[in-house]
Amino acid sequence: MLTIHGQLRLPLVPFIVREGNAAMTVQATKIVSVAKSKVGSSDWMYVKSKDGFPKNTNKCNQFVYDVIVEAGLPGPTVPKYGIFSRPPTAGEWATTAIVIKGWKIVTEPQAGDVIAEAHQYADATGHVGIVVDSGQTASASALEGGMIVQNDWGFRSDNSPTFRRYIG
Repeated sequence: MLTIHGQLRLPLVPFIVREGNAAMTVQATKIVSVAKSKVGSSDWMYVKSKDGFPKNTNKCNQFVYDVIVEAGLPGPTVPKYGIFSRPPTAGEWATTAIVIKGWKIVTEPQAGDVIAEAHQYADATGHVGIVVDSGQTASASALEGGMIVQNDWGFRSDNSPTFRRYIG
């Protein structure tokens, strides 16, 4: 317990925010807020360069990375050449054998989780987005040229995604 200016203060602990039926951590709430604020954005479009991605590349994984960082969390990374690191690809988010520090694989998705599917496309390893509501995701849609959309991707009958939740 803390005493500040002679007043007893309880220690700060993470708390849960209730949204509908699902309990969300403060971090998950921030992730959802940032992801939803990007819907309609063209910043991650296929025809644009963004950060280390050149024009004419898919950037769904960069969208997820950027949302997480803007929400105030450490940017998720995977090793590169043993001494460097980089943001995970969509395929790496989806591969259960790959450890992404601070993110655990879960089977019951909640808002704020990362959702990913691995596919071998000519120019991508799959697709990745953020769960923003029950049955809804925000992602950089290849069908919309990389425009950020909110829809039911990942929750359709032909999807079999992997979900990861931030645990710190």
